Amino acid sequence: MIIFLQVAAILIIPYLIIRFKEFKLTKMVGTIGMAYLLGLIVALVLFLLTLVDVNIILNQDAGEIISFSAIGIGIPLLLFSSNLKEAKKLSKMVIKSFLILIISVVVVTAIVFYTYAKNIDNGAVFSAAAIGLYTGGTPNLNAITNIFGLDSNLIALANLSDIIIGAVFYVFLLTLAKPLLHKIIKKKKTDSYLKESSEMLNQEEFNLKDFKTNKSLVIAFIYAVLMAIISALIGVIIWVIQGSQQGRMFDALVPALLIGVTIFGIIASFKKSIRETKGTNVLGHYLILVFSFAIASSVNFNDLTGDFSKLLILYAVITVGAFALNVFISSFFDIDADCILVCSTAGIYGPAFVPAITKQIKNDSLTVPGLIVGSVGYAIGTFLGVLLGLLFML
Repeated sequence: MIIFLQVAAILIIPYLIIRFKEFKLTKMVGTIGMAYLLGLIVALVLFLLTLVDVNIILNQDAGEIISFSAIGIGIPLLLFSSNLKEAKKLSKMVIKSFLILIISVVVVTAIVFYTYAKNIDNGAVFSAAAIGLYTGGTPNLNAITNIFGLDSNLIALANLSDIIIGAVFYVFLLTLAKPLLHKIIKKKKTDSYLKESSEMLNQEEFNLKDFKTNKSLVIAFIYAVLMAIISALIGVIIWVIQGSQQGRMFDALVPALLIGVTIFGIIASFKKSIRETKGTNVLGHYLILVFSFAIASSVNFNDLTGDFSKLLILYAVITVGAFALNVFISSFFDIDADCILVCSTAGIYGPAFVPAITKQIKNDSLTVPGLIVGSVGYAIGTFLGVLLGLLFML
C-alpha cells in the first residue's frame, strides 16, 4: 500500500505543479523548485511522524528507479525542442555578454572553491554543480551531481540552497538590478540584439489543455527511451571493462546515462522533424519534475548534517560574485544594461525566467535572444560543470 501511494505521488504531484504553474509561489521559485519544496515537505512530515513512533518507510529502490528513468528520458526530450541553430543569429553584443557571464561564473567559482569549498565535504562536486547551474539552470545541477555520484540527500540540499538563494536574487533582478546597472553601465539600450529574425519560441509557455499525444510525439518519446537505454548500456560495458566490481555498477552507469542522453539530445535537436514535434518540452519538463520530487521526498532528515549552511554560503557568494564580476567586465565592453540583465537571467535560471525579466524591464526585443542564450547554456552547462569538477578534484 505504501509503495503504491509513493509511486502515485511521484507521478501525480509533478502533473499538478504544471497544471497550476501560475500559482504565485511556483512563479517565484520555478516549477522545479516547487517540486523540490513539496518533496521536502513530504520528507519532513515522514520525519516528524517518526518522532511520535509512527514509521512510514518509503521504498528506496522504487524512488531511485523512477527518478533515474525520468531524468534519463526527460533530458533528451527537453533538448529536442532547443533550437540551437538559432544561436548564429545572435548579435555580437549578446554573444559577448553570455561569454562574459560564463567566464565570470567559472572564475568566481574557482576562486570560491580554492579558498572555501575545498574544505567542505564534496566541495568539488558542489562547485562543479554551481557552474552548470549558473550557466544553464537547475537541470544541469541535477545532472552534474548525479554524474559525480552524489547522495540523494546532498542533491536535495544543493537544490534547496539554490531555491533559497535563487528566489532572493531573482527578486533583486526584478526590482533593484536595472536601476543599479544604469548607474554603472552608460551605454543606452539598442534593438540590435539579433542579426536576423528568429523562429525561436518560448518552450516554457505551454498549456496542458493544448497538450495532445500524436504519432510524432510517441516517436520522439521512443527515441528518448532508446537514447537512455543505449547510454545506460555503455555505462554497463564500462563497468564490465573495469572489472565488474560488485556494488559499483551505478558508478559507471549513471555518468554514462546522463552524459550520453545529453549528447544524443543535442544531436537530435538539429533534426527539424524532431525539434518541431509539439509536446516534447511538456513531457520532458514533467519527467524532470518527477525526478526532482522523487529525490526530495526520499531525503532522510536524520542523515542531514551541517552542510546546508555551508552550501547556502557557497551558492550565495558564487551568485553575487559572478554577477558582480560579470557587470564589472561588461562595463569595459559595448554591452548595455538590459542585455547584461537578460543574459544573466538566462544563464542563472534558464529560459523559463527570461520573459518575466524582459517584461519587467520593458524590452521585449531581448526575449528571443534570452531564450536562445538560455537554451545554449542548458546544452553546454553540464559538460562545462563536469570538466571543471574533474579539475577541482585534482
